[in-house]
Amino acid sequence: MKRVLVRKVLCILAVFAVICSVFVPVSAEDTAVSAAYTALKNPAGELIAVSKYGDTEHFPEQSLEGLLAASEAGADMVYVTVRKTADGYMVLMADENLSRMCVDTLGNVVDKAVADVGYHELSEYHLRNSTGSLHEKITVYTVPTLVDAAKALSGKSLLLVAGGWAFRDEIYDALSAENLLNSVVLLADGDKKEVKNWISEKPTMPLVLSAYHGNVVFSAKSVASKTLSGGAVGTLLSSSNPYGVVYGNAVLKEFTGKGRAAIDMTDPSLCGKREDNAIGWNDVTARGYSIIITDNITELCEYRARVIQQKERLSAALEAAQAVDVTLCSTQSANVLKDAIAAGKAALASPASENSLMQANYSLRTAVEGLTNQTADGEKGATVTPGKVIAVILVVAALILLEIVLETARRKKNKKRKQQRARRAEREADRQNGANP
Repeated sequence: MKRVLVRKVLCILAVFAVICSVFVPVSAEDTAVSAAYTALKNPAGELIAVSKYGDTEHFPEQSLEGLLAASEAGADMVYVTVRKTADGYMVLMADENLSRMCVDTLGNVVDKAVADVGYHELSEYHLRNSTGSLHEKITVYTVPTLVDAAKALSGKSLLLVAGGWAFRDEIYDALSAENLLNSVVLLADGDKKEVKNWISEKPTMPLVLSAYHGNVVFSAKSVASKTLSGGAVGTLLSSSNPYGVVYGNAVLKEFTGKGRAAIDMTDPSLCGKREDNAIGWNDVTARGYSIIITDNITELCEYRARVIQQKERLSAALEAAQAVDVTLCSTQSANVLKDAIAAGKAALASPASENSLMQANYSLRTAVEGLTNQTADGEKGATVTPGKVIAVILVVAALILLEIVLETARRKKNKKRKQQRARRAEREADRQNGANP
């Protein structure tokens, strides 16, 4: 009897434990990483904002602290470059040589290749702030490993890992062992067949972005279609030509319903000389890009928020317009409204820029305000109404405000460029001084 009673109690406790596990609340971190992962795999999802190397304004590039700061600023992903040390550790470092970013415990520049240094030695070096070089102060921060970075951002943002395709299996195994595969996106810059085959042979499919740089429409379409069909979630496209094929519909239509087109705005040679600001973002999002890599993560997140707001306004305007009874309206004004409704639906159904959504919203509201009654002799009534005039005034005011915002962004960008030029000049002078003691 006692044994039977014990078994019944144990069974009840087991059932209770299962029930409790079902109702355990999901942590905020689990929800965040799930949202980022889900968004990346949804071709029709909202714009994904990617920070290049983290918050380099306040922290060293690719430092854990900089990555976390970018995540807190709203980045869905943080772009990093990974390299291997002499003893096989995978670490975050943009350059092959450590001289730009690292100093030893005495403050001396470390003029060594990452591949020639063991991780124990590397972990004792300190990073210079921001983008490094002699003009930046020495910090207490050190070079992180890829696994440490993935753990730090797990539940917050995804890592977009570049530079690791040559040792992709080691990356896969290291992340798989730590249950971090869904926290990292691997940039696969290999051959399209190689990328497709590698993804398909993995027991757990990794998150992968393929890559294409060039200006051949057939090659660009082939890379996108083959890698997307093989399991890649998108393709990073680039060309220095402002009118290159990667910015045209012939290539970008390959992503409709299949995956995401990504673009790096931090280097003019990668984005057709477009600027890393709202003007450039408007251009590429209108073309179909939905993943943007930026040096200005806060501004990009603000831009995305405005796009979402414009979508909400357009949705509300569409609902109101579709509820309008046009039975007694003139045929011409009713057709104008019909066309505006169709254009509004198309804007919501495809990747859209802030400007295109504003235009669709304006056209819709103008069409509603322009509805006129059919007169007895078939002529339409007056089309100029007080509401229409007010709508025009509001749109003009909005455009003026947008211009002010864009001008502020341009000034900030120009200031940053001047600072970067000055830094490069200083680095060049340092090299010349070193070469001619």
